[in-house]
Amino acid sequence: MRVKWELLNDVKMNHMAETGIKGIDLYYKGLNGWQYINTARPEGKTNDFLLVSNMTSDKREFKMYLPLYDGVTSIEVGIDSLAYISKPEKEKSRPIVFYGTSITQGGCASRPGMVHSSIISRKLGVECINFGFSGNGKMEKPVAELISGIDALFYVIECTENMTPAEINENSGPLLEIIRKKHPSTPVIFVNNMIYEKSSLDEMTMKSIAEKNEMCEKVFRKLRDAGHKNIYFIDKTESLGDDHEATVDGVHLTDLGFMRYADFLAGKFRELGLPLK
Repeated sequence: MRVKWELLNDVKMNHMAETGIKGIDLYYKGLNGWQYINTARPEGKTNDFLLVSNMTSDKREFKMYLPLYDGVTSIEVGIDSLAYISKPEKEKSRPIVFYGTSITQGGCASRPGMVHSSIISRKLGVECINFGFSGNGKMEKPVAELISGIDALFYVIECTENMTPAEINENSGPLLEIIRKKHPSTPVIFVNNMIYEKSSLDEMTMKSIAEKNEMCEKVFRKLRDAGHKNIYFIDKTESLGDDHEATVDGVHLTDLGFMRYADFLAGKFRELGLPLK
């Protein structure tokens, strides 16, 4: 199986592997669930990569994850001349919708399949739709309108990192109201700000995080006390473990960080009794 793809920008960053920025991951569905096979490694704006060969003729279901931080203007999948490609069975369950920041988008996973929403999707067997926006994701009304058009199992709102306390206060209620117009009872989960590593010494950073997280809880209580049902709050301040080794720059997650965060969220979803199918 080969893949040819052309990138929109051929982006480079100093804190994220190019395989994560603009590579392509291949998984297949084995006896024990989804298994990683290979990553198509980019070499420029136009790329051609052999992902796997010498396979038996068994029918298999594959999954490809596209670049996290670059656009794809075209993609072609090449297979053996005696093989064929068909559509998989349509997923019957509704998806989980994530809306957030650069971390939600996948910064800084080493490869596309390692963002937490994709890990959760494989672990729980549920489609996840990722609306992560680097440098943005502030509970904006246009994005709220967009995600409310999806009939979701539930919505995970993890925007706090890019917001001020005032924005959290101003935007949380309207976002919820927009979703509620179309989905009166679908669960909506608000997630607070993670603890940045330098905050252990940088008092201004810790003060900023504390103010945002206090506002998150205050707004959640306000919405709940106003009568809103099926809304939940997840405190993720301890989601990355206690060894301080889960980020690439003190903020954005490594693969270790994304695995820990995915396991943390999946556990919280179960604790809250959220629908997972």
